[in-house]
Amino acid sequence: ELRYAHSQKMQAVGQLAGGVAHDFNNLLTAMIGFCVLLLMRHPAGDQSFADIMQIKQNANRAANLVRQLLAFSRRQTLQPKLLDITEVLAELSNLVRRLIGENIELKMVHGRDVGMVRADQGQLEQVLINLAVNARDAMNGGGMLTLRTAAVSLRGPFDLEPDLIAPVDDDRITSGDYVLVEIADTGGGISPENIQKIFEPFFSTKEVGAGTGLGLATVYGIIKQTGGYIYVASKPGSGTRFQLYFPSYAPSEAAAAEEEKTEKESAGD
Repeated sequence: ELRYAHSQKMQAVGQLAGGVAHDFNNLLTAMIGFCVLLLMRHPAGDQSFADIMQIKQNANRAANLVRQLLAFSRRQTLQPKLLDITEVLAELSNLVRRLIGENIELKMVHGRDVGMVRADQGQLEQVLINLAVNARDAMNGGGMLTLRTAAVSLRGPFDLEPDLIAPVDDDRITSGDYVLVEIADTGGGISPENIQKIFEPFFSTKEVGAGTGLGLATVYGIIKQTGGYIYVASKPGSGTRFQLYFPSYAPSEAAAAEEEKTEKESAGD
């Protein structure tokens, strides 16, 4: 009963967040548009220029929060395409190194023949950066961040490691071939009472003002909209591991899927 109630709560909050975000997005679009018009009449040097720029910048920050709410509620527009996860991580590695700082070592472990994933590249990169930044914040005194990829075949949820926890108990992985992306840190870990709550919107273990609490809720929304699964394992003092599972496409299947998509788009034209 508790699991069902939690699942219903997550769904209800998602529907509310998505509805509010769409309405709020329309208001922000108007605000940003009018700021642009005002800037045409009040260029740099005008005494009102700085005030209009402040309004525009804050409206853009609010628009970023709206995008996070839409991602959590799985109502954002994605542009999925077939991606080589190894290439995505290789391109992202330089940015991740800069984000985590010099006192944290970055270790990349690429699996062989991991296959392709179908995802929106921008949103996939947002997921990986978000998890990397969380790992950095958990390792104030330095440590190691490991990004690992592998090809895995599962017969169901019982094939997963026993310490892995799902965001929602009834969110169970199905049998099939997957591309695994693991993000592991050597930080302080997450307490048992908090680990069940970390994917809830607006829940944060950071200090007030240090985060919105939408980060992992957004990650969960993006991964579910992509057709994947996310799990977490952590013990206080032993670091934290996030495992992301994306349905795998073999290169031949990937080429066929792209060809079919192209044919459909041509037929639509």
